[in-house]
Amino acid sequence: MANIVFLQRLYCEYGGPTIISAVLKNAGHKVSVFIGEKSTFFLHRIKNKDIVAFSVMSGLHNWAITIASEIKRKRDVLTVFGGPHPTYFPEIINHHAVDVVCLGEGEYPMLDLANALDRNLDISKIPNLWVKKYGTIYKNEIRPLIDNLDTLPFPDRDLYYSTYPYLKNDLLKTFKVARGCPYRCSFCFNPTLQDMYRGKGKYTRFRSPQNIIREINEVRDKYGLKKVLFYDDVFILNKEWLRDFLCLYKKEILIPFSCDARVDTLDEEIIIMLKEAGCFCLRFGIESGNEKIRNGILKKEISDDNIINIVRVLKKHKLKFLTYNMVGIPEETLDDIYQTIDLNVKIRTDYPRCSLLTPYPGTEIARYAAEKGMLEVSTDKIFASFQQYQSIIKSDHKNEIINLHLFFQTAVIFPRTRGLINKLIFIPTNILFRIWWAIVYFFIYMKSEGRRFWHTFVFALRISNALFEK
Repeated sequence: MANIVFLQRLYCEYGGPTIISAVLKNAGHKVSVFIGEKSTFFLHRIKNKDIVAFSVMSGLHNWAITIASEIKRKRDVLTVFGGPHPTYFPEIINHHAVDVVCLGEGEYPMLDLANALDRNLDISKIPNLWVKKYGTIYKNEIRPLIDNLDTLPFPDRDLYYSTYPYLKNDLLKTFKVARGCPYRCSFCFNPTLQDMYRGKGKYTRFRSPQNIIREINEVRDKYGLKKVLFYDDVFILNKEWLRDFLCLYKKEILIPFSCDARVDTLDEEIIIMLKEAGCFCLRFGIESGNEKIRNGILKKEISDDNIINIVRVLKKHKLKFLTYNMVGIPEETLDDIYQTIDLNVKIRTDYPRCSLLTPYPGTEIARYAAEKGMLEVSTDKIFASFQQYQSIIKSDHKNEIINLHLFFQTAVIFPRTRGLINKLIFIPTNILFRIWWAIVYFFIYMKSEGRRFWHTFVFALRISNALFEK
């Protein structure tokens, strides 16, 4: 039996470790997860010969390397880096603290690794893994994508809940219905992953409606459940699948839920189905109010008419919606940002969200900004969250752009504040602006997801330090 210990900094459930844990535990291995900031918190929880695993997003990779380095100085362990950042930058294995990198889907590579170590077998030839052994790095090919997602076990939520009752007691839980978005937005990781898996199977795959319903029922019976969040880019991509799923959901679950969508995949029939099945909030991306930026630079391929026409239907059927927006885009002007605000005001967005663009390494937008000479620092220096207070995109109006990000939600919800905001943005960014942003964002987040006040407040306190550290 191998002992796998996942370490992370953010106080929340990671989807990757829960499904990997389920696969590993089914094979008889032991899996645990610990959340903390410093190696001193982790060291007494780790034994020699453990597999110490990090699910690493860009922005937290430097933290993971630091923790791995400090642990390896005190313990004889094998470190494994998986998740988005190592998938796009497997060269991270060149760091002395990284022994193995897992690219792409990690369930079966991690199972093969645990089985091999448990039986004292060679680990250097396992597909999806880059393995460092006696100074030599073995770079193995990626195996085909998992074709039938129903063959995977349900996520092991006890991985977190057995140690962190706060997460267990949250009666709002997230579920995934699919893998692989077919669109190629320049700010997203999906185009790179699509190219990486070309010829390795169907990229966009859905679980069967029956399989998802069984998981939701199991979670409801075991932990309690008041609201469901579906965080899938492609939740409304397949209308036939959606019709079957919502029919079953309405019959067997009927718990209020929210979901993501692209407006060009919506129509009135779908909106009616969503509403009748219990959807209380629909989330979609506007990104920029300027069509040239939205479709030329961001590659969103959605028109203003798409947005405006669908919003009319949403308003008709009284289905509230949240919009994702961003500022700080390469070549974006202050007038362009005001266009984004104006479009949100025009459609009377219920819950506006706005982020500063984070050009994640490996994305097309990061390459575009680099080619244009618009990066102030390497993308290796990006932040853990796209809800930070800084931007690495060069601009003559950076202070104003950052301030417009901080006042974006206010400008949309309270249009009459526009004149005041027009003056405030020229004042140097300060703690008062940030506090105001945090207050408004807190209430939008809480209301749009149907969360309880105190639970959301505690969550915000737990996660803020890791997200917004400079």
